[in-house]
Amino acid sequence: MEAKETEVDDQDAAEEEEIDLAPVHEILDSFPSRNRRYLIPMLQKVQAVYRYLPDKALRLLMEGLELTRAEIFGVISFYPGLLITEPGKYIIKLCYGTACFVKGANIIANKIHETYHIHPGDTDEAKLFTLQTASCLGNCGAAPMALVGEDTYGTIDPEKSIELLSAYKLEDAPEQQAEEAASE
Repeated sequence: MEAKETEVDDQDAAEEEEIDLAPVHEILDSFPSRNRRYLIPMLQKVQAVYRYLPDKALRLLMEGLELTRAEIFGVISFYPGLLITEPGKYIIKLCYGTACFVKGANIIANKIHETYHIHPGDTDEAKLFTLQTASCLGNCGAAPMALVGEDTYGTIDPEKSIELLSAYKLEDAPEQQAEEAASE
């Protein structure tokens, strides 16, 4: 157990060393005052910079707005669009609205889990995909549907969903191969 905790602590320390906090200072200074009523737009701006909310950036917001960790995480936990872990390159939003669910959204989620070993809220090991569910994506006539990044897909089935994701994986393959070669 202690070895695992040390490993997590090492990862956190590495994350902190790599994060440039200048954008967070700029965000804090861009608002008319350091008032807690600006917390949500500040969190959104921080996430726009880093793609998620790094702990070190959150600590800076806590100090700047004189908020506790519980107060900040109370807001973050309420809004599913605010992420505290780094997402994959592509965020898959699978609609779980009534029409999509009845037409098999949960079966699609199971198929994605079988193939990429991720449940809703998880990111695959390659940090390519993050799976999320959405209450409704507003296109019930195309149920079941999903967003992958900015792309919308409707009337998908479990097999089609894997084909779609495979296309994103193939698109990324040359980039990943170059990164692997550079690290060797």
